Amino acid sequence: MTKVRIAVLGCCHGQLNAAYRTVARMNANKKIDLLIILGDFQSLRSPDDFDSLSVPPKYRRLGDFHKYYSGELEAPVPTVFIGGNHESMRHLMLLPHGGYVAKNIFYLGYSNVFWFKGVRIGSLSGIWKDWDFDKPRPSWSEMERQHWKRNVKSLYHVRQSDVIPLFMMDNAKKMDIMLSHDWPTDVVYYGDTEELLRTKPFFKKDIEQRDLGSPINSELLQKIQPSWWLSAHLHVKFRALISHKTDFNTPSEGFKNADEIELDLDLDSDNDEVMSKVTEEVKSVRETSFLALDKCMPKRQWLEVIEVEADTQHPSYTTGKAYWDSEFIKNLQFLEEHKELPFSKKIDKYNWAELVHQRDSEIKDDIDQEPGKYEIPEYENGIQSQEAAQTELFYEKYVSRLK
Repeated sequence: MTKVRIAVLGCCHGQLNAAYRTVARMNANKKIDLLIILGDFQSLRSPDDFDSLSVPPKYRRLGDFHKYYSGELEAPVPTVFIGGNHESMRHLMLLPHGGYVAKNIFYLGYSNVFWFKGVRIGSLSGIWKDWDFDKPRPSWSEMERQHWKRNVKSLYHVRQSDVIPLFMMDNAKKMDIMLSHDWPTDVVYYGDTEELLRTKPFFKKDIEQRDLGSPINSELLQKIQPSWWLSAHLHVKFRALISHKTDFNTPSEGFKNADEIELDLDLDSDNDEVMSKVTEEVKSVRETSFLALDKCMPKRQWLEVIEVEADTQHPSYTTGKAYWDSEFIKNLQFLEEHKELPFSKKIDKYNWAELVHQRDSEIKDDIDQEPGKYEIPEYENGIQSQEAAQTELFYEKYVSRLK
């Protein structure tokens, strides 16, 4: 088995230097292939970005990012990050589908799926607020006209248009890692809830009312069923293991892993058909390891390394380059041609199977014929300051289909 070593960091809060010092030491001992940062990255390029960062004025600090943006400093390992609820939106709104913000540092946009060294990674930025979910975001130009004085917090809120291309993914195809800032609602019941409450006793009411986390993330968890789900936001380390063999809505009954399946079968039987059923039942179980991490501060648990098995047949492994996921790109192409869809109805009214069937009837997947088409362009010197151009190139190359 070929393993990819991935360092995972919780909330960054502008502390890139501290993060990279730690990662560089780890990398010197045993190579780190990728660093993932789970939000509150705070990509402040200059004090001009302060008004688009939702924090009280007394906490406004430029942080370390501007030195990486200018090229004064360079990330020691490839880094990707998602957005949280404390971001420089004057910057990140220019990259709705992601892009380079510095050499070796790549933002993943509002939602995404990409491949890195044979590992398939999905992502969703922002946090859940039900009152904004089915509304479009204000535009960058609108926010700029009003000098970022209103609605900044709403920019962090997940929108229906962000999650639809994720719900359209085929869950029969393995997703190795899913990233979100918010925790999925209910994962708390699949870990050590008592220990969590000892650390964060003020979570008790939300846990009792089943309000801790994002309900849309829970639905995505059940739909995508990734091997790993990584989150931050709540500033505490927490682990859980979710078996998708069980009913996610009845966590009090616990879950059983593949070694604990109860079957109404005689396991001593010599009947090959019976043993075949047992084997298939075990194979049908999927489990998701959930990991949340703290914010980047001394004496906090904010960094961990995970190892993920690589798909050695994927071009991203054989070439060593990053690739967009072809299915996700197809979803974006489909939604671009059906602009009315993302806000046409409530999320629970969509028939995903019908949408996917319609997509496949209109758009053919040509990755087998053109695998290089989905290769993410390599960093070019200064490209980070051309945010609008990066987005325009993404639309031209991937989203706007040639007729």
